[in-house]
Amino acid sequence: MLPIHAIRNELSAALKRSRRIILTAPTGSGKSTQVPQMLLDLGALGNGKAVVLQPRRLATRLLAKRVAEERGVPLGGEVGYQIRFESVCGPDTRIHFETEGILLRQMLSQPDLPGISAILFDEFHERHVYGDVTLAQALQLQKTTRPDLLLIVMSATLDTRLLQPYLEPCELVHSEGRAFPVEIEHLAKPLHPDRDTPWDAAAAAYERATRDGKNPGDTLIFMPGAYEIQRTLDALRQTDAAKGALLLPLHGELPPKDQDAAVARYDRKKIVVTTNVAETSLTIDGIRLVIDSGLARVARFDPWRGINTLLIENISRASADQRAGRAGRTAPGHAIRLWTENEHAGRAGHDLPEIKRIDPSEVLLTLKALGVRDVDAYPWLEPPEPKALERALILLRDLGALDPEGAPTPLGLRMLSFPLHPRYARMLLAAGERGAVRPIALIAAIAQGRPLLVRNAGRDSAERRRDLLGDSGGSDLLLLMRAWNYARQNRFDLDRCRRLGIHAAAARQVGPLWDHFLRIAESQKLPIESAPPEDEAIAKCVLAGFSDQVAHRLD
Repeated sequence: MLPIHAIRNELSAALKRSRRIILTAPTGSGKSTQVPQMLLDLGALGNGKAVVLQPRRLATRLLAKRVAEERGVPLGGEVGYQIRFESVCGPDTRIHFETEGILLRQMLSQPDLPGISAILFDEFHERHVYGDVTLAQALQLQKTTRPDLLLIVMSATLDTRLLQPYLEPCELVHSEGRAFPVEIEHLAKPLHPDRDTPWDAAAAAYERATRDGKNPGDTLIFMPGAYEIQRTLDALRQTDAAKGALLLPLHGELPPKDQDAAVARYDRKKIVVTTNVAETSLTIDGIRLVIDSGLARVARFDPWRGINTLLIENISRASADQRAGRAGRTAPGHAIRLWTENEHAGRAGHDLPEIKRIDPSEVLLTLKALGVRDVDAYPWLEPPEPKALERALILLRDLGALDPEGAPTPLGLRMLSFPLHPRYARMLLAAGERGAVRPIALIAAIAQGRPLLVRNAGRDSAERRRDLLGDSGGSDLLLLMRAWNYARQNRFDLDRCRRLGIHAAAARQVGPLWDHFLRIAESQKLPIESAPPEDEAIAKCVLAGFSDQVAHRLD
């Protein structure tokens, strides 16, 4: 039985005293899968359903699948999930896993959230902006028209000193969990930034652990993204230590069957190379060795481009502890950190909340459409930086999404139809006027994922890319479209894409996004052109979204 079951009676008593609960439980205790079931089985949902908000799409689907299996029901019936482009649920769904942004958008059309009895904010310590804002909106709803709405905030490493005053009056419920000791090992000297790669260092660490008898079970290796995961798998295949072991990737760009394979149980050793999705959101049984690159992709505002971008950064000490703890869930384990103790002491203690590091334009436009007039007075758990807030409001006015008084315009409300940063939504609406919907939708789709082209791919790749695709010409966006078309024509073949320095996995993700944006464009009555537009028309659409980024070249 999972450790979380020990607090069932305490949770039941807390439900009778309050409609706001903070639940803390260590990673692997079972809170994500068991608490929603407890609410249903205790009758706490009445005739409604529990919505379980997750920060990541991969975890959303896998958790729903696991709960459905535990309850012996088909996925999409009593237990379902909803992520971008995919909804596996129905009128009988009582436990509904979904990503954080979906519920906030639902509030636009259904502000009172009919049929929802409880909202569970899982892994809230990650502090994604849509989690923060959805909690604020849910509290406002609870204080006004839905006093019956149950709110439960859950996490393994939650700082209740900030959250408890925000939610008062509320109940605190804590599960001790069950963990075994984990021996932590650091490198003796730092990796050289030019000579040493994290994937080679991880493979060497695995060989060393095998030689020293420190990997009696399965292994979990943390890398920042799909590219680094693939390079790590390639490096492991070159070692004698990994021979006979199953080598499995785990990240959000994989097909569902490959994601399922990474968390399945096997009769032989497996090595799972994953992003931070396995840090807290998912528990993989049998892990006794963790090898941690200490890196993650983090969303930050890029002032040079005027958009949010993903950067590879060092994780915090708190995240490193969470990753190491994965080795001690079922037995004593070992964790190898690919950085030194001195480097560890210099890392941030906790991750900075997303609202403090990204451009809040998209969520501000949503709040404006929800009727929030004064965003400065909005009940933020932690507000955006004043300069970021000011910059975002100026941008929304420049795009025509807000009027001079700060209210959403008809154009701004149309922009909300697209689940995109307002810049790209504005580009798409401009594309409808200029007969360029297809290429602009493709540009928007390419921009949503990680970079399509490998940086510093090497002279040979750069020359082959230039010979086959040409140079960037009037815009690097045109080159990106040609690169994606090359990848699609070659069925996203890994070797062919790699020869040109194209991320095959990133390219594969673009097609479904492109189709989705085109379907939304059709629903918004944007005319889909039959003939390719001129490059000038594409450039003018881009200008509609990035007019504040215009500069005059002096060379």
